[in-house]
Amino acid sequence: LQALQKLLTGSVRFLAPYEVRQGQETVARLQGDLAARRQQLQPKKKFAFRALKKEAAPGSAPRPA
Repeated sequence: LQALQKLLTGSVRFLAPYEVRQGQETVARLQGDLAARRQQLQPKKKFAFRALKKEAAPGSAPRPA
């Protein structure tokens, strides 16, 4: 993908503006597809710390007057 980007950048002088724009859009779309695929294939987290709910101590509850 990087080589394709370099090729496009090097060919800007020889290509028509329409072709440059089309090439840039294609490279951007491919990069987006690659990022989405990487996210999809990334293993899911199996372990995570969780905050435990702290229960009020028996003697700390407010007492009615």
